[in-house]
Amino acid sequence: MTLTEQAAEYADDRTAVATERTKLQRAYMAGALEALTSKTPREQLLAECIQFGRAIGTAAERAQA
Repeated sequence: MTLTEQAAEYADDRTAVATERTKLQRAYMAGALEALTSKTPREQLLAECIQFGRAIGTAAERAQA
């Protein structure tokens, strides 16, 4: 593999990471905006956030993804 090919591959990898990061940031901000503008009681929103935090990485969460 030439240096030019390696540079192109590195650039592609960096772009993919940046794109994924952007998607995650947009999802986070959409959730934050929804929480701010929702008529749902604060306690219910906090309970949902805690439940989501506990589910991250579990088998159930991976099955839904």
